[in-house]
Amino acid sequence: MKKYKGVVLFDYDYTTVDQDDGILTASAKTIESLQKLKENGYLTMLCSGRSKRFLEEDEDKFQGIITCNGAYTEVDGEVIRHIYIPEDLVQKVLAEYDTKDSALHLETQDVTYYIDHGQEFYKTFRMFLGLPQHWFAPWEQQKNEQITKIVMNCANDSIIQRFREEFSGQLQCVKPFEDKIVLDIMSNGITKGEAINYLLDYYSIDRKDSYAFGDSDNDVEMLKAVGTGVVMGKHSKAAGEVASMFTGTVKEEGITTGLETLGLI
Repeated sequence: MKKYKGVVLFDYDYTTVDQDDGILTASAKTIESLQKLKENGYLTMLCSGRSKRFLEEDEDKFQGIITCNGAYTEVDGEVIRHIYIPEDLVQKVLAEYDTKDSALHLETQDVTYYIDHGQEFYKTFRMFLGLPQHWFAPWEQQKNEQITKIVMNCANDSIIQRFREEFSGQLQCVKPFEDKIVLDIMSNGITKGEAINYLLDYYSIDRKDSYAFGDSDNDVEMLKAVGTGVVMGKHSKAAGEVASMFTGTVKEEGITTGLETLGLI
């Protein structure tokens, strides 16, 4: 098995790219910095709440990816692990929360399914992230799909609170956006931090040699799991509270600045 000096993990939205500033793919400077990291013996990992399909614009710029908030890990084309939501729980969520007040997406690594009456959320979500339509398909009661994440868009926070209470100990929940009533749902215990712990053990990398760049609430476990958690210039309150250091925004080339400050490149 290949040995690495350490590992550096990067969130995607508002860390590697920033839709608000029109930066829809990793900048040339970021790509150059990732290559320097690789040459210096570090494993570079994209670590996102998105599924693999939603990262295809940039996944080839990294040596590996962790997707769906930790449910799927791949390094150099090899799938290290893939943990999906049990079929009975997928069906239970559909039965109870496929309502006019809670639109659902069901994500595999290749396609995202949307429920018919939730099409408005699907369209808004797709346009918000700049995703092509052919990555999505209508849900037609498919069976035995490997659903790694369910996304629930709610009319109010009380629905999220009720869901958390009902599925406590059965499903892992995290709000990916501080200012939106959206919930990411994975198998119980799955977080970015848990996936990083697994990766560190798998490659025998010391925690002090692990670094992560993030910005949002769903990055908190990632930032806490590594030796040094770097938070971008635009970030949520929760991410800022667990930062080891801060860097600039995506537009300000915060990744490169942070790596240089840390002496990794």
